[in-house]
Order: sequence, then C-alpha cells, then structure tokens
Amino acid sequence: MRPILFRIPIPGTDHAITLYGYGAMMCLGFLAAILVAARRSRRLGQPPDIIYNCALFAFLGGVFGARLFYIVQYREHFTSLWSIVMIWEGGLTYYGGLVLATVAVIAYLAASRLPVLYWLDVMAPSLPLGLAFGRIGCFLNGCCYGDTCDLPWGLAWPVGSIPWFDYADTYLASHGAMLAGAADGPYGAVMGSLVATWRPPPIHPAQVYAIVNALLLFAVLHVMFRHKRRHGQVILVFALLYGISRFLMEFLRADEASTYLLGLPTLLGALGHAEAAARFGGLTVSQNVAIGMVAAAAVALVFLMRTRGREWQADYAPPAPAVRESNDPGRKKHPKPKKGKRG
Repeated sequence: MRPILFRIPIPGTDHAITLYGYGAMMCLGFLAAILVAARRSRRLGQPPDIIYNCALFAFLGGVFGARLFYIVQYREHFTSLWSIVMIWEGGLTYYGGLVLATVAVIAYLAASRLPVLYWLDVMAPSLPLGLAFGRIGCFLNGCCYGDTCDLPWGLAWPVGSIPWFDYADTYLASHGAMLAGAADGPYGAVMGSLVATWRPPPIHPAQVYAIVNALLLFAVLHVMFRHKRRHGQVILVFALLYGISRFLMEFLRADEASTYLLGLPTLLGALGHAEAAARFGGLTVSQNVAIGMVAAAAVALVFLMRTRGREWQADYAPPAPAVRESNDPGRKKHPKPKKGKRG
C-alpha cells in the first residue's frame, strides 16, 4: 500500500506537489489504452486521430460517470463540494465510467458519421488494459479491498490503511465503540490501545484478483479481434465476460454493502414480509449492474451474429486524398510512345 508515491517540495514555501498512487495509475492506464488502440488502428490502415478524439470524449464522460456512480453508492461519505472534487485520492467506480464513456464515444462516432461498431471493436481490448492499471492504483490506495480470508496469500493491511480502519470499526462496533477514522480527540486512547493489542484479519487481495482478471480479458480480446466475424462482436464479448467475472469477484470483496437482490429484499420489506426479506443474502450494487450488463450483452450478441448484410457492418474506408492537377501552363505533357507492330 502506497497512497502517496512521493512529494516534491516547492522551494520557498511550505507546500509540496503530491503524486498520488491512484491518480498516477489512472493516468498511466488511460495512456496505455490510447497507445494500444492507436497502434491497432494503424495496423488496420486507419487514421489514429479517430482514436485520439474518442479518447478525449471517453475521458470526460468516464471521469464524470465514475465519480457520479461512486457518489450515488457512498453519498454518506461526502460532506462538502470539495470532497466530491477530490478524485485523485480515489473514489471512482469502473461501471459508471464505462457506461458514460461509452455513451460519449458513441455520440462522437455517430455525429461524425463513423461506423460505431467497427471503432468500438478497435478500442475494446484497451478497456481491460486500462482497468488493470486502475486496479493497481486501487491496491496502492487500499480501496476495493477483499473479505476475510484464511488462504496462505491473505493480506493483513497496515495500520492507517482503508481496510484497517473499516475492519477496526467493525471490531469496535461489536464492543459498543467506534473508531470514527480519527486518531485524535476522544478516540485517541481507543486507537492507541487498538494498535497495540488488535491485529486485523487477513483478507483476500481482491485488487490483485482484479488485475489478473483484467489482463486475461485483454489477452482474450486481443486474440479474438483477429478472428471476429462481425463488427461489434469484440465489445459485446468484453461486456459479457467482464460482467460475469465482476459478479463473481464481488463475493470476495467487503467494501460494498450486500443489500440488494434486484430490489427483492427491499420490496419484501416494504410489503411487511421482514422475515422473508432477511432470508436473502442480497447482492451488491455492482452485482446488480453486472446482471443487467450480461443479459443485455448476451441478447445483443445473439442478434448480432444472426444479422448479415447490414450497413452498420461495413468497414470504415478513410477518404482517399484528392489528386491535384498542375496549373502550370508552361509544363508540357509528353505523349506516351506508341508500340510498333511486331513483324
């Protein structure tokens, strides 16, 4: 865990430029995704400028969507406008970023009259590559952590980390106290005693699982792109596989409350069936989104593979450069010599 990579002091002041691990990995992931997509575009004989333009719209829509989705999930953590803006300290949800970034890119491609499915496939393998870097940032920051684990590779996070505070609060709550994330004030003595006597349980390295999953998805989509039969097939397979893998990995995470099952427990509770609602363990918000993503991608993929001869399945042909004729009146045109008849 390393939330802050380093600080560069500003001469003559008490301030410093801080480079956060989460923000640095997000930038590296975005850059790597662009470069890989641009390289694929060049190998197809297409202009990489389209990738760069899509990247701009994806960045704007992705950051806004990722932050918005996170705020909706954890709105109780935000007490001021400044806390909403501080994205460099973490607090971005991949689902929200993926949805709004995709909408922004599709809007740009449609407005530019470019084949949407063709270019989404070109960019699809870059999505899990960027995600892998983002999960490295999660590991450095300590967010998106796992549930308790008794396996040999279980991690015990250091004092002061996000998992340490959350598990400490859980431990203290069982004893009628709360740490409240503070090292000073009335909880200072409680925290000092906790550090000396309590050890957090080992937990699943959920971020590492997500990194491996993202790299495997990148490899699968990279190979699949060469053998696809329809435009749009690669991006839909990504949505399908990522939705399935995310749904399963959520069972190993502990940073999101499991209070939803497509709204069923809430509905049963509202109808007065509290006992029936309590029988459902519930799913996380991300798992509910994954169910919808997998269902939509599966239906779209079946429809796509059964269609032929549609206009939106055409390849993109960049316009050929215009041939300019010389306007020099002094330039003489020499006729080609005629071939003589062979005797």
